Amino acid sequence: MITMPLKKIKITPLIITLLFFGFCKECPTEPKDPELYLTAPYVETSIVWLKVSSPDSTLHKSFIIQRDTVTIMEASFLGRDTIIADRNVQPNTSYTYTVNYVKNGRIQDQNASVTVTTLDISSSDFTWEVLYFGERSGDLNSVSIASENNIWAVGRTEVWGWDSLYSEYGWLQYNALHWDGLKWNMLSIRPSPWTYKGPFDVVHAISDSMVWIGIDAPALYLRGEWQGMMNAPRLGWMLDIWGNSLDNTFFTYYGGRIAHYDGTKFTVMNSGTLTDLHDIDGNDERVYIAGYSTTAGNERLILEYIDGSWKKVFQSQTTNGNLSIGDFGRFNSVKVFDNVAVIASAAVAMLKYYFYDGLVDYFPKSATVLRDCYPIRKIDGNAINDIAYMTTSGEIVHFNGQEYIQIFDYENQYSKYVSVYGGDFKGDVICAVGYGSGKGVVIIGRR
Repeated sequence: MITMPLKKIKITPLIITLLFFGFCKECPTEPKDPELYLTAPYVETSIVWLKVSSPDSTLHKSFIIQRDTVTIMEASFLGRDTIIADRNVQPNTSYTYTVNYVKNGRIQDQNASVTVTTLDISSSDFTWEVLYFGERSGDLNSVSIASENNIWAVGRTEVWGWDSLYSEYGWLQYNALHWDGLKWNMLSIRPSPWTYKGPFDVVHAISDSMVWIGIDAPALYLRGEWQGMMNAPRLGWMLDIWGNSLDNTFFTYYGGRIAHYDGTKFTVMNSGTLTDLHDIDGNDERVYIAGYSTTAGNERLILEYIDGSWKKVFQSQTTNGNLSIGDFGRFNSVKVFDNVAVIASAAVAMLKYYFYDGLVDYFPKSATVLRDCYPIRKIDGNAINDIAYMTTSGEIVHFNGQEYIQIFDYENQYSKYVSVYGGDFKGDVICAVGYGSGKGVVIIGRR
């Protein structure tokens, strides 16, 4: 065996440096702070909704938000995003919001910001006019505003006059009213090739030159002529119509029935319910229906149409509602704006469903003048800060973005009863129609 002599090894600073860096390659590094982003997806008159988001969905992220120089929230979230509401803002005011990441109780330099301007308060100053139609009898079921000088109402009115068909005086029957900007004209609409000349229940104006009416089947006013849709399914009595183009129109009926027209053909849709579908509204992406019924289990619901199918998004177990258990009561009407569906029910003046984020916010009816009003028949409006509520007995309440103001009361003004069956609000015109004193009634307010 050969033995090698031991040699001394000299440790130099270079070797120490190499050893140090070599071992540090195996040492754990401190994780990088997650990035935070800030957006304001929903800006209203008295509320700004802020979304804090991060590409990292695993870490628990703490943050602080400032409005200008005032801290409004310190919180944390796990996941990709969280949404908070700033309810301490003023109308028509610009604010800059900043979010900072908080690490071990210390605010980090990393930040993101967004600048918004809240919506202004809309005017509640309307001038009102009430008109009556029909001498022997009359009632108006529905109204739709195409524009301020093009308003359609349907129902039934009778007046004494010369009947040119029989060359004698008699009771003349009309089934529609039209405001042409100068006067109201009573019309007898008889869509070709139908022989029907009775009252219609529903009207919906898509534009000045495109108007739907319906009873158990729809008729269309297009290019100056009324045409009965012979290929439409007969689904019973129609309750409402909504569409934003000729090739995208929906029709709702008693018993949960829905039909859709694509510009060529009608399709019967599966709603998944037997509830009567009273009110429908939508936009290019989503459509919503408010339904309630005294049959089929007395169901009360809101349906949503998206990606080719209907689903229930809200349901109530009671008629009057119980907000302590999250029950909104009977859903009366729905209005859809760009990114939110606004719903009126027995218990809430405004249930806001921000459908892109699945976010729900509501304001109780008991905290508004609506608590002393009759049930809501219809809501409509131009924006989230400009909404009209029309009740079953002729009260009209305007939400201007900040408060609810009663702007008309038929019974208080005329000391008699009226039944409102339909209403519309577009631009600077509010119009409600119904029955009173044995005649068809038009209540119209101009701003």
